[in-house]
Amino acid sequence: MDLITQYPLGDDIAVTLLVLALLSLLALIAGAVVPGRLRRDGGLVGATSTEGDLDDDLDIDLDEDEPKGKRAVAPRKRSSRSASRVVPAESEDSDEVTDLVADPGLARRLGAQLSTIGVVTAGVGIPVAVLAYLVPGSTDQRILRAALLVAGLLLGPLAAWRGVALQVAALSVGPRRREALVGRLGALSITGALALGVLPVVIAVWFLREQASTALIALAAGVAISALAVRVCSAPLETAGAASAVLVGTDENDLEADAEDNLGAEHQLTARIVRHGGGRAADLVLLTVALAASGMILGVPVIAAEGILVVLLGLGAAMLTAAAAAVIPHRMPDGRERSSLRMNGLMPAVLGGSLTVAAAALWLPTQYKALRFGHVGMGSFTDPAVAGPEPLPREQMVPQIEQAVTDMGQWVSVTDDSRDAGAFLDVLTLHTVSPSAVVAGAIALGAVAALAALLLMDTTGERRSGTVLRAARTSRTGGALGTAAALGSTALTAAVALGLVLLVLVALSVLSAGVPGLALALVAYAGLGALVVTLGFAGSLAAPALLDRRGTSTAVREAAASAGTGPGTALLLVAALAALPLLGPIVAAVQAAPRAATVWEDRALHALTPQALPLLAGIGLGVVTVLLVTASLLDASRRAGAAAVVETRASMLASRDRVMLDDLTYGLRRAAITPLALAVLAPVVAGFGFGVSALPGFVAGLVLAAAGLGLWAHGSAAAMNGAADLIAAGRYGGPGSWGHSGALGGAVLTGVLRSSIGSVAPALLLTGTLVSAVAVPSMVGIVIDGSGPFLRWGVAVVALVIAGTCWVASATAPEVDLEDELEESSRPLFARRGEEDQREDTLDAMDWDDDSTDKR
Repeated sequence: MDLITQYPLGDDIAVTLLVLALLSLLALIAGAVVPGRLRRDGGLVGATSTEGDLDDDLDIDLDEDEPKGKRAVAPRKRSSRSASRVVPAESEDSDEVTDLVADPGLARRLGAQLSTIGVVTAGVGIPVAVLAYLVPGSTDQRILRAALLVAGLLLGPLAAWRGVALQVAALSVGPRRREALVGRLGALSITGALALGVLPVVIAVWFLREQASTALIALAAGVAISALAVRVCSAPLETAGAASAVLVGTDENDLEADAEDNLGAEHQLTARIVRHGGGRAADLVLLTVALAASGMILGVPVIAAEGILVVLLGLGAAMLTAAAAAVIPHRMPDGRERSSLRMNGLMPAVLGGSLTVAAAALWLPTQYKALRFGHVGMGSFTDPAVAGPEPLPREQMVPQIEQAVTDMGQWVSVTDDSRDAGAFLDVLTLHTVSPSAVVAGAIALGAVAALAALLLMDTTGERRSGTVLRAARTSRTGGALGTAAALGSTALTAAVALGLVLLVLVALSVLSAGVPGLALALVAYAGLGALVVTLGFAGSLAAPALLDRRGTSTAVREAAASAGTGPGTALLLVAALAALPLLGPIVAAVQAAPRAATVWEDRALHALTPQALPLLAGIGLGVVTVLLVTASLLDASRRAGAAAVVETRASMLASRDRVMLDDLTYGLRRAAITPLALAVLAPVVAGFGFGVSALPGFVAGLVLAAAGLGLWAHGSAAAMNGAADLIAAGRYGGPGSWGHSGALGGAVLTGVLRSSIGSVAPALLLTGTLVSAVAVPSMVGIVIDGSGPFLRWGVAVVALVIAGTCWVASATAPEVDLEDELEESSRPLFARRGEEDQREDTLDAMDWDDDSTDKR
């Protein structure tokens, strides 16, 4: 018991750390055991089904007049007399998923993708770790910083591998069984990812205590780089899968996207496994470590040891809330599938959020002076603005402060805008707040905002929503106008969701009584509240990957198709709330820096006013970074999609059983380096090129631009997917109509935007922010140590040269040739069915040297 009672931070924090460690180990063990059990027992578990379920309530007839591989699909009504029956796992339903698991091509494709992620992560992350070692500090600090950054680089691929393994294991379970297990599998994947992030946090806090926050910043930076690598490597893969399965298979050949004879179906499945399994797991690890780092580095200076306690409380509540999704039965009655899926997530979300708020309100002291300052080395006031030239114990100063706060108006009127005066007023104001009230209020605000944004964005993909109906109806006039309808509606929805975040920031500013440090700490705690609520929807997060598949009943598949849109966008808001507080240590490093040698260098270092040009330049560079990363990913996706289309067409013309895109998978390494290098080097250009005072503007511009565009991309993709599914079901022209073709093109387009912007946004904004926080001491040091501006500008130029070289390398990579008449196969590759015959009579198609004509 001495291990707990004698722990320097307090016995309650010691117990909390041990409980979190135990929960993390249990989650990791379950994540290692359950996939094996699923694969072993998948062939032994029966699944309750209804006649016709296995064919999605469709009669499939082969038309002899159609080309090989094409099917005419006619919808049918389910017979009311069809009785429920038990389908053994050895039936066609189980054989289908077993074949997918046993497919060696799937393992090879996933292995190649994970290998690509590892190579790209190491190619960018290792140089960053070397640079992190060179950041000023003691030798021990530099070694610890570099080691933790490397550990973070390993966490991202590890989380991706675990997420992919669970997705593959779920393939061995029949469709009806997956409906019952969606909550448990979702909870298992989320708690396992959280455990990978929580366990390093627990270890760092146990041994480093109040110094753990700076170490966690380096760890989070490494995780951010690796998580971003997962996303930028999977974006072109998603485009290739969608282009092959939808553009060629569905639009050109009238095949269902996941039909057995659709050659692109297996590549689309691979992309979905990586996105929902690997990408989601890496993002959750990143959010866990980033929230812990920002909450501690800002919370400890203002609420002492309780700043650590609140973070541990939030992480534990998040794990328990996600685990609660496994306990609540996920039943989806006929006709209420979507509402039931939403309620299954709403119950643990509201319960977890409410209990977290109550725990913070009851656990934390109600008086500021009752906080445990001595436990974290804050037993005395050391700021000269408050204590004078010598440190003073808090016991001596607190009575004087309490006397002074009785007449705050007088102190405000006699102080100026200097830093010392601001620090003095902040100390007085902090003694007027109730820690329990403000922290509980911040968690509640974050939870309510995340829940509101989640439910708002969750409606964008529903078949009956106005957005989907408008996009589907307008698609009858052409794909461009239907896509414009979806983009316009979801832009408004994204603006409202982002506006909720801005309202939370305003409310937290009031709640903090105007103290900047406390306000930023409350933003991090609001992110914890948002994370707790979002992870209550574990079943909804897992539903698209587990239930939107061939073999699942039509109603359940429709309900699951866009169920992850709301929780996914809420996680993006959590990432923004985790990044914004890191403005605190960046600004503090700038303000604490000594004066520079010249006026213009000093202004570039300390000018944080709205009219300062370096600050405005930093905001602009943050927006430009988002656009450059988006441009590089869209170009890589364009190349991958074009190659996939040509290869799929050629494979279908040659009547091959499958389409091989191995060269495309390995070629992603060259394309993925550019966006990752841009995200890492942009803070270097901002801090060394524009001046250190540009960094806060860069972070603000990067976070807001990435969050806004990411929300828009998520909503538009869900809306256009819903519109395409709605038309495929028979409305607005039905399958094969102009409207269907336009909606399919719009769905692929918005899907590319989601994979290139929406999915990348959380890791992108956190990568730029965390790299800025790690590198800011070097940026300050190069200004004040007399090195001269030319060295600073030289570093920025080198960063630009490296980024430009990566861009050129990606832009000059070989790509598929789409020109006309270069080969004999160009016409069938680039013409629709029947177009060859129509062109035979044109002048371009005439062969003047035809030897088959009669010779007289």
